[in-house]
Amino acid sequence: MKPINANNELKALHCLYVGGTGSGKTSAVKKFGNIKPTDQVALWDPHIDYEEIQGRKVRRYTSFSKFAAAIAAGRKTRQGFKIALTVPENRKNFLTYCEIMKRFGNGKHAKLLHLVCEENPQVTESVGKEKSVFGWLLSVGRKFGFVVHTVGQRCTEMSKTVLSQSPYKWVGMQPSRADAERMSKEIEVHEDEIKALQPLEYFYKSPGIGNVKSGKLSW
Repeated sequence: MKPINANNELKALHCLYVGGTGSGKTSAVKKFGNIKPTDQVALWDPHIDYEEIQGRKVRRYTSFSKFAAAIAAGRKTRQGFKIALTVPENRKNFLTYCEIMKRFGNGKHAKLLHLVCEENPQVTESVGKEKSVFGWLLSVGRKFGFVVHTVGQRCTEMSKTVLSQSPYKWVGMQPSRADAERMSKEIEVHEDEIKALQPLEYFYKSPGIGNVKSGKLSW
């Protein structure tokens, strides 16, 4: 089974959420609004960080076959779902998750397919170009209706493909000077402003020069 119906009219909506422990990055995935209650969402969630998203319960599977069957059933409908895969955290398992998800790409489907990839640095092999199926999802997946939400603590431990192919960037409190410097360049906000971020405070970069807003998560 392969992705079908490449659609170049679909926009790139991939988003990076990056921040140290306590910054609020996972809460941003759940509450910020890039993912809606009615969206179809498949999560790589090895640490069980997601019990619900936008008030919708997350269904969890611990086997690849049952996870794939649940996604297949969900994609046959126009209804939203939130389905997580929780298996041991390693690159092989992560790429298997990505391969499963690639099958369900459809550029003409009524629903985009959102992929939440938690703790990405833990399954990253190189900070250079991501040449795996994950790189394909980031670089080509847009045409097949994929929206990749990459989550991690340190941007300096992520591939350059994640940074270059995520036009939307949620930047919280950074764990190191090097990470603050990198994200300063990525979102065109002064390094000192990023270093000054407190828990739940963020900058959010949208496509376009200077298109950055700041705020604080609340609920």
